[in-house]
Amino acid sequence: TAGAGAASNPAFFNVGSMKNTGIDLMITQRNLLGSKSKFNLDGTFTFTTYRNEITKIADNIDFFDSRGSRIGNWSRNQVGNPISAFFGYKVAGLFQSADDVTKSAVQDGAAPGRFKYMDIDGNDTINDRDRTFLGNPNPDFTYGLQLNARYGGFDLGMFFYGVQGNDVMNYVRWWTDFFPSFQGNKSKDLLYNSWTPTNTSARTPINENVSNFSTNNAVNDYYMENGSFFRLKNVTLGYTLPTNLVNRVKIDKARIYFQATNLFTITKYTGLDPEIIGASDRELGFDEGIFPTVKQFLVGLNINF
Repeated sequence: TAGAGAASNPAFFNVGSMKNTGIDLMITQRNLLGSKSKFNLDGTFTFTTYRNEITKIADNIDFFDSRGSRIGNWSRNQVGNPISAFFGYKVAGLFQSADDVTKSAVQDGAAPGRFKYMDIDGNDTINDRDRTFLGNPNPDFTYGLQLNARYGGFDLGMFFYGVQGNDVMNYVRWWTDFFPSFQGNKSKDLLYNSWTPTNTSARTPINENVSNFSTNNAVNDYYMENGSFFRLKNVTLGYTLPTNLVNRVKIDKARIYFQATNLFTITKYTGLDPEIIGASDRELGFDEGIFPTVKQFLVGLNINF
């Protein structure tokens, strides 16, 4: 209990606003094969697309940053942009030689094999003013397909789900692709595919025990990946026992079923799972090592007395 004269905390209230425009679509078809068919098939297709835009944050405030980490904030929420947009330095490539460093914009820690950042403002010096919006964790669209089939006593249900056009920041690569980012498991890219004077086409920076602005100490789009995926979320196969058989043992209905979840996922994302749920709506699409969606296999029996 607060003592006499203690000030109470101010109430929470909205000071900003945003706009969402898009389409939600659902198409359902019953008995796709016709009423005369013994095989019955139903289908439902869903489709969602939206465009998000922050229209106001607060008086005299145009933006705020979010999703802090050891190397800085990854998201910038700014008026005129989508919520939780990624913000940082664009990687133009890797420095290939000492001459390349000399001819490029002045950059702290620049050396062959390290990140070369884009000079956004064109002043030949890489600094905070060269940070820019890198990507959008909000998808272009999401979709789903539910199919239900029945034949005699058998039934089959399948649910497919997909997300297209969203960006993901795979922060796990900070731990696995750079030698000085703590000592632990490292990626094959770091060990076998990193930059060397004879492997100049590599995308992974040079394997060295150095941590600075040009190596692993700045937020940039090296970590950004395509988060699109298509997944079979659920499939269930069941069989309802004949009524004349189960009625003999005083049972009205009995159904045996087999269920499997997350049987397969099609994606180019290199992390454990592309289906990432952000900690809040201000920091979407950030993968810090989420627990992956696992396959499950279940066998069950439904009985009605």
